[in-house]
Amino acid sequence: MKRLIKILGAVLTATLLSAGVAAAASLTFSTGLLSAGNAAVAGCTSSALTATRNVNNSGNVTQVNVLNVPQACAGQTLAVTLENSSHTSLGAASTTVGTCTGGCTVTITGFGTVAAANLSAYALSLSN
Repeated sequence: MKRLIKILGAVLTATLLSAGVAAAASLTFSTGLLSAGNAAVAGCTSSALTATRNVNNSGNVTQVNVLNVPQACAGQTLAVTLENSSHTSLGAASTTVGTCTGGCTVTITGFGTVAAANLSAYALSLSN
């Protein structure tokens, strides 16, 4: 009986492998181009952004202030993600950077209920 099971297992394996090879043989290839390269990407700031947070009496984050955002970033979207010690998102919000003179302080709200005690890091990003 064990020998019959081994033989049936081998036949089943061979059948499945044949079907896989036949399926792969039916794939078609087209003439397309694939290339790789690199390009310099200029951002609106070369310095690191810093942030502070405001907390309400319940211990929840009410807003994040991103400091010294250069005027060159006006019109771009500034996104902030609040992270715990495992870099898991606790909440995220974004806003458009307004115009100002010198370095701007951009205030972001709308994170939901995030306990400041759980906050370990900010992830900041600027995009067009």
